[in-house]
Amino acid sequence: MHNNATNLRLRVIIVEDEAPARAKLTSQLAKLHEVQVITECSTATYAIEQINALKPDVVLLDIELGELSGFDVLAAIEQPCHVIFTTAYNQYAVKAFEKQALDYLLKPFDLNRLRQALDRAVINNTAISAEPSKPLMAKVGDKVHVLQTSAIHFISTQQGMVMARCADRSYHLNANLESIVSDLPRSFLRVHRNCIVNTDHVSQLEKWQSGAMLLRFDDIPDSVTTSRRGALALKNYLNL
Repeated sequence: MHNNATNLRLRVIIVEDEAPARAKLTSQLAKLHEVQVITECSTATYAIEQINALKPDVVLLDIELGELSGFDVLAAIEQPCHVIFTTAYNQYAVKAFEKQALDYLLKPFDLNRLRQALDRAVINNTAISAEPSKPLMAKVGDKVHVLQTSAIHFISTQQGMVMARCADRSYHLNANLESIVSDLPRSFLRVHRNCIVNTDHVSQLEKWQSGAMLLRFDDIPDSVTTSRRGALALKNYLNL
């Protein structure tokens, strides 16, 4: 791959229901140092969950996944990412490109063909990474505060209200977590159904026997407790 100019490392999720195919793809990607496989998924349901939680740059997506298809996964993705279909069936190619797939790899494909597809992702990912995140609006009395996402440590639901915790105080957001998450940059990770954290501000992780984690931040006294699933998502995100 030739991504020195962009200095990007692609974070990739593999979605493949057949273990031998997953193993082969993982082996191929291990030869590409500019790629980090953050998780592997064998079912469509788990893939949707992991893609929305981990916000990968690229999803290598099989089409035949049992009850649900790769197109069902694509329709359920909330986060912007590049999708490269990997399949043994050529009849879905037109539909794949109609759905804005970045590439369509017919099995068996070799390392050079895979590298070519990922090179396209590097080029296109530059534009996505360059897009500034949208600020969030918080009303305090008669004033409206503009919150830059880089200043937010975490966003959580407290007593029915969505609050953004910054270094100085917490701000009430007139929105819900589901509507906010798609506008947040990739450093934000949902670690609990009621909480999204900015991983750029996490300074300490404390593992609990239950499988959850306690997260501490760099310049505020508050802490966040993840769910077990959120802890796993965080470990995958941070490659722990």
